[in-house]
Amino acid sequence: MCFKVWRAAIGFAYLRAMTDPKSLLALETSPPCFSAEAAAAFARDIFGIDGPAKPLYGERDQNFRITPAQRPGIILKILSPTELESAVDFQTIVLDHIQAMDPSLPVPRVRRTLAGDAYAFVKDAAGTPHMVRALDFQPGRVMDDVEPTPALLRDVGAQLARLDRALANVFHPGMGQKIVWDLRAIEILRPSAALIEPAQDRALVEAVLERFLAFRPHLDRLRHQPVHNDLHPGNMLVDADATRLTGMLDFGDMIHAPLIFDIAVTAAETVGTSLDPITYATEIVAGYDAVNPLQPEEFGALFEAIIARHALAATIMAWRKQNDPAGAEKLAALAGIGIAAIQAFLAAGKERVVARFRAACASRPSAGLTARRFAVLGKGLELSYEEPVHLVYGQGAHLFAPDGTDYLDAYNNVPSVGHGNVRVADAISRQMHWMCTNTRYLHETVVAYAERLTATLPDGLSQVLFVNSGSEANDTAYRIAKAVTGKSGAIVISGAYHGITEISAALSPYHGPQAQPLEPYIEVLEVPDPFRGRFTEAAPYAADADRAIAALQAKGLGVAMLLVDSAFTAHGITAAPPGYFAAIAAKVRAAGGLVVGDEVQSGFGRMGEAFWGFARHGVVPDMVTLGKPMANGHPTGAVVTRPEILEIFQRKIEFFSTFGGNPVSAAAALATLNVLQEEDLQGNAQRTGTALRAGIASLQGRFPLLADVRGAGLMTGVEIFEGGTPSRALAKRIANAMRRAQVLIGTEGPQGNVLKIRPPLPFNGADATRFLETLERVLAGL
Repeated sequence: MCFKVWRAAIGFAYLRAMTDPKSLLALETSPPCFSAEAAAAFARDIFGIDGPAKPLYGERDQNFRITPAQRPGIILKILSPTELESAVDFQTIVLDHIQAMDPSLPVPRVRRTLAGDAYAFVKDAAGTPHMVRALDFQPGRVMDDVEPTPALLRDVGAQLARLDRALANVFHPGMGQKIVWDLRAIEILRPSAALIEPAQDRALVEAVLERFLAFRPHLDRLRHQPVHNDLHPGNMLVDADATRLTGMLDFGDMIHAPLIFDIAVTAAETVGTSLDPITYATEIVAGYDAVNPLQPEEFGALFEAIIARHALAATIMAWRKQNDPAGAEKLAALAGIGIAAIQAFLAAGKERVVARFRAACASRPSAGLTARRFAVLGKGLELSYEEPVHLVYGQGAHLFAPDGTDYLDAYNNVPSVGHGNVRVADAISRQMHWMCTNTRYLHETVVAYAERLTATLPDGLSQVLFVNSGSEANDTAYRIAKAVTGKSGAIVISGAYHGITEISAALSPYHGPQAQPLEPYIEVLEVPDPFRGRFTEAAPYAADADRAIAALQAKGLGVAMLLVDSAFTAHGITAAPPGYFAAIAAKVRAAGGLVVGDEVQSGFGRMGEAFWGFARHGVVPDMVTLGKPMANGHPTGAVVTRPEILEIFQRKIEFFSTFGGNPVSAAAALATLNVLQEEDLQGNAQRTGTALRAGIASLQGRFPLLADVRGAGLMTGVEIFEGGTPSRALAKRIANAMRRAQVLIGTEGPQGNVLKIRPPLPFNGADATRFLETLERVLAGL
């Protein structure tokens, strides 16, 4: 039997219920109870559609399909007396607006009355007036009966995104309606959770409701707009093969609300039996984001909204079981999935679920990606690890695979202030929206960054020449050195790496002279390695500089430049003896050459105890070269030098880089520097790096293959020996085993036997703990 509404003024009680916690009459909105014959008469007399009436489900409205001989007919909706005319006007205007904004969206079209109106009034047996309206019938299969595939879920998400884009710029007072299915109504409905049985379900739901109430203030900072707020499977139609969405129904719950409410409804309730609730939601979110990209803060809010939607449904269900059993039956299917879904989301944890959402949004179909990569990039471009890792999203010191698997990044130094840093990304986006041009025009950000950068360097290093990478910076430094000294000889450390241009590659005897013969203008110095080398003190290593200088002078080239990476990264992060860099620098300067500090890897606070790597060695270079970490991975580089050096170079050579120092790169670099300094990432590098090396060293007693642990800040090298000798193979085994355990490291050193650990600078204590626990398990399993 239909629930009878005894008071025509129940609409006022409904509004009061949303502001008075003592009243829950808002839940007593069962549909009217007109006969099918009456509905058919309304369709014929009011809308001119003659045909039999078939009852359809409706939570608040009484719905009928009217099917005339000339199909497809209409959906006739007889509204509860609680419905306000403003809400119906709102729906009418919105549906007309959608048709104008996106005509191909599969939404209902409003059928006007014979008098040209959007609705009319009819009375029930008690004389209570009800609005009656009609929508054109939409063919399709109700999605309630479908086991959705990932492809269908993504299509649902995409169509919802199109709908929200079409709704974004519509306004009507009716969108302020108060409904129980508005997540913000949890504040009013919270006491009804006490009716939930059994007790363990009640405790779970109450915890989620309290969690959402605590989160409620954060909603105010999110995007708001009109939302459908009810796009669940019962309000969606699909084609015969269930491959795409063909209809979106029932706009009666539209409200003005946070945009994520729309996604939360669909992501929470569009489920089946073949996948877990998080996977269903992830596919919806990914489909949505591909059309209407989510903002960073909306991902976390979406997690809260999804579990809150389930908790709200459970609360309404409990109230109706006690007060409206017929209404409760209609919620049975939804209530059946809620508790298990909440448990799944909470068990996975917000961080992991959000990571899955983000990863799915960043990922695109990639079947056969390895083969496709080889086909277009060639097989010579190395892939890390025996099992290549496919990554689509990063945050801080973490990277995520398409399925949301969380990899701890202990390898990538280029994103110095962390993957996906919002401040850097926003700076790039904002400046690119405004302008990106060359440095032959005045621009505040370029100058401001140069001022801030040089303020971190020793006195005298006060002028900046911008380029696009560390390779270009080292190439340019050599050109400057030649122009200033009138000489052409260069000295580097054996096995060093300084870049990929023809000059910087020549200055990089990275794979040994047998792989690429040295150019005649280059001399290499013996690696100052006190662990494996011939000496433990600086003086005998530094003496090799005398030989190199003499060799260049004998060739008639002289010494233009000494180029040193003060972290000795390519050598396995060698801990050079104290005083070594200062000693060879003095010898080169005495021979008339300039000293260049390659700070691409050791600069910007990475070494912890000093902002610049060269400062740890008591050296002030004549030039400092910088690269991509200065802008968190945005293609940027620079040479910083003294005014008199740059003046000589620019007097002799007209040097210009189209993109070097462009406003977008400058904005990225300035944002990176701001984050470094304001978040004390240098201090974090010192604290976390020290703890990390101590933790690795503590394993040496159990695992003697850890022959040496060295480094500074977040730059660590671990020497791997097997049988008393360096082992490249064992180092590779460890790196691959760490990758399988979702921790990324590399290998380095002349013999490839050094574990290279140089994570993004936000790498914190929890990350270090995870790293150490994983390393211990890996070593125990070798």
